[in-house]
Amino acid sequence: MRDPKTCTLVGLVINVILAIFKMLAGILGFSYAMIADAINSISDCLATGIVYISLRIGEKPADESHPYGHANAVTIAAFLVALIILGTGVFVGVSAVHLIADKHLETPAMIALAAAVASIVIKEGLFRYTLKVGKRNNNPAVIANAWDHRSDAYSSVAVLAGILGARLGFQYLDPVAGLVVSGFIVKMSISLLRPNIGILMDERPKSAVLDRIRATALEVGGIKAIDSLRVHRRGSTYTIDMEIAVDSRLTVEQSHEVAAEVKSRLLSGIEHVQDVMVHVNPYQPGQTSGKK
Repeated sequence: MRDPKTCTLVGLVINVILAIFKMLAGILGFSYAMIADAINSISDCLATGIVYISLRIGEKPADESHPYGHANAVTIAAFLVALIILGTGVFVGVSAVHLIADKHLETPAMIALAAAVASIVIKEGLFRYTLKVGKRNNNPAVIANAWDHRSDAYSSVAVLAGILGARLGFQYLDPVAGLVVSGFIVKMSISLLRPNIGILMDERPKSAVLDRIRATALEVGGIKAIDSLRVHRRGSTYTIDMEIAVDSRLTVEQSHEVAAEVKSRLLSGIEHVQDVMVHVNPYQPGQTSGKK
């Protein structure tokens, strides 16, 4: 159950069942807020499907056309998921505004209330499970999918409040809850777009990741300094491109042994590292040491 594909497939099945249940509950229970929540779940089904396909593509090995592999498929999927969430939020919000303006208000039935409670419990559990799997595998698409589940749980809380208010005689609270759901969805989509744009733009990883790479490399004897360090993230994996300085009196074979040891340490000691390229330079007297 810790495999990203299995996790995503579980989420997809649950989303389909939940979307159908909430749509029926919204229609039969006369609740626009619940219908809006169902629309959100339908978009989740599409988003989760995209994530699953991307995971299958991302597993493909490197080939002549894709020498670094297909891992960025999950980053593109995460970006698409965020766009789908954004579009859903805007649609739900516009529809809620129309209902409020047209004063098309009804009192929701108990089935809508029950659906909201069920959605909160199921979606929060799905969020915790999916986020744990996503973080364990450093997978941006699975993490994006997890936060999509959390946004659903939050939106269902708003739906529950709106339905309760409408049943107490404040019918306008039902479409207002739909509008609140829209706000949650849009906010979540924006928070997901930013980091995935960063990956696609080859933004460097967090300083903690770079510091750990430097520290691991400098544990290898013979390194005088780290001249250059570039880390590229592709989906859930990192490719490291590093230049190290060694004593100029070392032979080519000895320098190669140092570089090979650095590569081995980084591949085994840093999580999610896919490949390491180490270039060796002669150390110049007076050069600032990378050990500082």
